[in-house]
Amino acid sequence: MKDDCFIRGNVPMTKEEVRTVSLAKLQLDKADKFLDVGTGTGSIAIEAAFLYPHLEVTTIDSNQTALDVLNQNLTKFQLKNIQSILGKAPIELEDKFDAIFVGGTGGNMSEILDWSFQRLKLGGRLVLNFILLENALSAMVWLENHHHLFQTIQMNVSQFTKLGQGHYFKPQNPVIIIETRKEE
Repeated sequence: MKDDCFIRGNVPMTKEEVRTVSLAKLQLDKADKFLDVGTGTGSIAIEAAFLYPHLEVTTIDSNQTALDVLNQNLTKFQLKNIQSILGKAPIELEDKFDAIFVGGTGGNMSEILDWSFQRLKLGGRLVLNFILLENALSAMVWLENHHHLFQTIQMNVSQFTKLGQGHYFKPQNPVIIIETRKEE
């Protein structure tokens, strides 16, 4: 989905190219339940729910404004398979998930990683996005210390843009994507 399809408001959004790679790493075609932590505009959750109508999607965000924008996007895309929760992860949840996406940690990295692995089904996938190197390093150290295999990439996306008589590639923030799973 193109970024301009989404109602944005003044909350963070995972951009199209990063969203595409993150969703591919989540392998949601094989999933029944998906959790989006720090959902922002809900672009990850919305695209997942749209692409996989059978998928039960749960979103969590601590910002009511973000959930208001998410609800506007739910109405726009007429999706019924997303449940939104106002709260700051980790929160009490009964469900186990096939896949979890973490787009924001609010400073609770260790707690969110502990909680995510408790909430994942065996073989479940966890994908995390970071713009701050320190947060990504913190996640990688936690994963190493807990003996989880993971892959980390950094995406640098730039868009062709006109500037005066010429053109250039206008860069977006680089994004670090970490992919791991709960070993069986």
